[in-house]
Amino acid sequence: MSHAKYWLSLTLLAIALLHSGSAFALTVNAEVDKNPVIVNESFTLTVTASDDLPRNAFRNDTLLRDFVVGATSVDRSTRLIQGQMSRQTRWQVTLVARRPGSYQIPAFEIDGQRTSPIQLEVIEASESENERGPVFVTASIDNDNPYIQQQVRYTVRLHLAQVLESGSISPPEIDHADIQQSGNDDETQQLIDGTRYRVIERTYFITPRRSGAITIGGSRFDGQIRDSSERSFASFSRPQSVTALAPDIEINVRPQVESFDGRWLPSKQVVLNDELDDQQRFIVGEPITRHITLTAQGVRDEQLPDISTDYPAGLRYYAERTERESYSRDGERIAQATFRGVILPSQPGTFELPAVEVSWWDVEDEQMRTARVESREITVHAPAGGMPSPSAQPADGSSTEDPAATDSATGGETEDTAERSADVSSPGADRTATDAVWQITSVVLFILWLLTLVIFAWFYWRTRHRQPSPQPAQTASDKVPAASRKPLQQLKVACRANQPQAARQALLAWVNSTTTEHHCATLDDVSSYFASTSLTAQLNALQEALYRPQSQWQQGDALWQSIQLLHRRHKQQTDNHRLPPLYPTGR
Repeated sequence: MSHAKYWLSLTLLAIALLHSGSAFALTVNAEVDKNPVIVNESFTLTVTASDDLPRNAFRNDTLLRDFVVGATSVDRSTRLIQGQMSRQTRWQVTLVARRPGSYQIPAFEIDGQRTSPIQLEVIEASESENERGPVFVTASIDNDNPYIQQQVRYTVRLHLAQVLESGSISPPEIDHADIQQSGNDDETQQLIDGTRYRVIERTYFITPRRSGAITIGGSRFDGQIRDSSERSFASFSRPQSVTALAPDIEINVRPQVESFDGRWLPSKQVVLNDELDDQQRFIVGEPITRHITLTAQGVRDEQLPDISTDYPAGLRYYAERTERESYSRDGERIAQATFRGVILPSQPGTFELPAVEVSWWDVEDEQMRTARVESREITVHAPAGGMPSPSAQPADGSSTEDPAATDSATGGETEDTAERSADVSSPGADRTATDAVWQITSVVLFILWLLTLVIFAWFYWRTRHRQPSPQPAQTASDKVPAASRKPLQQLKVACRANQPQAARQALLAWVNSTTTEHHCATLDDVSSYFASTSLTAQLNALQEALYRPQSQWQQGDALWQSIQLLHRRHKQQTDNHRLPPLYPTGR
């Protein structure tokens, strides 16, 4: 009988052990949030494991072949229900399909367990006009058959039907071309299929550097949105990571026209302008400033050719540095080059400034044109007070008066005048006047030099004996609102002391003090609110220390550095990224 009880107990124990092992066996699952999906619009793949696993337990490398892989987030949770503790790790991956068709999301192996593969259908946007997602991107160009080095205007439009939390638009991708953004974004509202969309429009200028067929890879949007419907409680809902791509666009770039002579310059309009004052009196030895401006539409400033001019003998030209710039006007790119220089006449007379020409290709009328500054004449005069030229004297020496009478009447005066003229123009008088000028100049320069030494000595003495004025200390209170200073200081103290529980309480208090629109009750809420990779990693380490008392949390300094990095990131943000402020106005 005792043996029977022994074997019965052993059997029951084995059954209990088997049941316990099956209860704690790891299970993994994979699913998508929509099927079918639309080309170039994002969907979410969620992979769940019934245990607390590291982030790298899931690898998404196999998805890169068929999809564009966006942001990947990791959530961990622990539940205690009727004395039973369960843990869960969830990976969410944002994916985008570039082409329509049938795809298979493969099985993923996680800690020895495999998920089931998923059959996915991808359809064109035109087939699902009534199923447009809350975020999609479109793009267009103004010319699909440009010449090489001809500007193509690329316009990308981001359509948003939900609240934008943060995000950025990347430029299109194209090989062998230059890309430049035009100005700031434009924003409008559009009603599409009964849904109101907020539309953000951005323009890029693309200049191909190679002829042939070229593919413009669509711009990409990565960001976070919140559901704006009334039943979603957008103020409390967690942000959703989204990725959307504009469709690719094919263009055919034509080569340079063989008959074109000169440096290739395709444009809609090219203008040359000469700035030279016709009212100015030109004198030998005095510089003449000349500015020639070359302006072209739809090109980059480095595409503008240099200008060279051969000036006649008697005119020396000294070129200055060329100024180049480009700017946008009425949706067009304008390039401008200003060629500045100085003309120095070395002799009087009339000179012809040669014409200046620049050849360019009219992309609208398909013909070669020439921008031209016509030749012009300038007259250079001798300096005032200079020696008269022989041509200024009478040609025949005739006079209406009797020569003898004239000589006797004016002889004495003529001799006196001759003597005075000889005295004034003699070399000795010139040297005396020159020496006097140099003496006065030397005295003035000496006095200025002494004055400079005195001023320098005074500044030196003042600098050595002046007490430095105290500089106001820059504290966090100069930037942080009053309601957020105390919890931020408590968070700093807790991080320095490596106290996880105090750090959690202070962190939640600080985050909730920065905004009244969002309430964070857990560290997962904080991670989703800021969407910072470095901060999320530190929050995961903090949660592990809170749920595993036996572990020692030593990442306090790293968490505080992530908070400081968060402040710097929001300080340096730009309007183009449209990120919300860390401390909204009015706090």
